[in-house]
Amino acid sequence: MGAQADVHLFMVEHDLRGLSLEQLANAHRALGEAVRREARRGGQIRYVQRVVASAERKCLCLFEAPEPGLVRRVHDTAQFPLVRILAVTSSPPPGSGRTADFEEGHSR
Repeated sequence: MGAQADVHLFMVEHDLRGLSLEQLANAHRALGEAVRREARRGGQIRYVQRVVASAERKCLCLFEAPEPGLVRRVHDTAQFPLVRILAVTSSPPPGSGRTADFEEGHSR
């Protein structure tokens, strides 16, 4: 990814109300497959992380991509509705000794 295009970090918010655990698992599988298909076609996207807040019925997913339209496209392909896409930055806590890859312009 890194050298071919500027990659940014995007956070996607999902509302999980009305989804069973099985439906949620299927949605995330479909999303992962949509990201893999897009990457095989040359799309510069990586599904970085998923955080589920069960009590709030929300899920936050992080993606690396050059623009939010690509993130929206993989969600549309996976038929996994989203609430919003936000451009975000991330950094490790002070003193952790880690540096986030995307802040250095690298990808894993």
